[in-house]
Amino acid sequence: MHYGTFFFTNIASVSAFTICLGQLVVHRSKIVGLRWFAAALVAGLAKLILQGLEGIVPAMLAGMIANELYLLSFFMQYLGLHWFVNRTPMRNSGLWVTLAVILSSYTVLCISKISYTGNVINIPFVAICGISAYMLLRDGKGPFKVLSRVAAAILLADMGVAAYRAVLTNLRYTRPWETVNAHSDPRWLYSLAVMAFLATFMNLSYFGFLVTELGREMAEQARTDSLTGILNRRAMEGTALREAARSARHGYPLCMIAIDIDDFKHINDTYGHAAGDRALQAMTKRIHSMLRTSDYFARMGGEEFAILLPNTSADAGIGTAERIRKEVEALEIPLEYGSVKMTISAGVTQLAASLDAWESMMRRADAAMYAAKQHGRNRVSAMLNPGDTEDCT
Repeated sequence: MHYGTFFFTNIASVSAFTICLGQLVVHRSKIVGLRWFAAALVAGLAKLILQGLEGIVPAMLAGMIANELYLLSFFMQYLGLHWFVNRTPMRNSGLWVTLAVILSSYTVLCISKISYTGNVINIPFVAICGISAYMLLRDGKGPFKVLSRVAAAILLADMGVAAYRAVLTNLRYTRPWETVNAHSDPRWLYSLAVMAFLATFMNLSYFGFLVTELGREMAEQARTDSLTGILNRRAMEGTALREAARSARHGYPLCMIAIDIDDFKHINDTYGHAAGDRALQAMTKRIHSMLRTSDYFARMGGEEFAILLPNTSADAGIGTAERIRKEVEALEIPLEYGSVKMTISAGVTQLAASLDAWESMMRRADAAMYAAKQHGRNRVSAMLNPGDTEDCT
């Protein structure tokens, strides 16, 4: 295998990956993990170019800078993987400080031409591969589960090859500038080829993470209301069907609250639809902050909403509805020309029996809500069983 030919083909393939991913970053810049992947590819490409020029450019560039870029690229890859599987950016500044110390130490030792300096880069590189694989196996769940395990396997293989190359460096190329003599060493060249082979699969996994993320976003958008960010009617119907079946199977209580904003048309007609949208957003945000993480909140259409309360008794459901009613009544939404207040009417029901269906539960909640409107609005009514109506406020 010819050293120069190997790097030429490797640089060409990585350049293609970098250009494609860079274009995707332009159109999907909000995906933070994708930006880290693109940055990792840029650093890796620069490393390949410098390493391919070994023996032509100064040793400090082809050796020291190239190795530092390689470590940096895998660190940025780790940050990208962390974002995808944990949904949050890495905020641990200590990692950046550690990386800076490693790179600074390596620079000083290389310039000083101290033997076995490669360990300062090789050991952290092996560690980053291992830490990344562990994180993927531990945190890669849901739609990212399979892809995370594939990426972890690639990183563990990287870890093994990097460890082999570290041993080879310590045995044959102890001083930083001696790797130029490895161009004809088949162990050096074939281990490089294996690393390039694994890197190709890892680069392909970047696109896998992007496609999975886009699929997750589309699934989330199909479940949520675009204006308020809470569940939409279709998602609530599916959730209610599932929770009703679970309630019937395990025998725990299930409550539903139907909510309608009183005279919402007046707000739209008086202040405009933009003001009405802000009022809906402010109200849903306030109500959502009052609910448990196990509760479900959905916009059923227009100014109508529904709340599903698993493992909640009828009395507790009525109490929740009353607290929400009071909180909305006290809410004041600032607008461009003043502010607006509003009230709601709410209907509460529960799953009546094991044979009760969620459709009938929803109809009772709607009927109770309309009863609240008929009794003067800004009220809570309950219809706990078919045919019953109780004015609670």
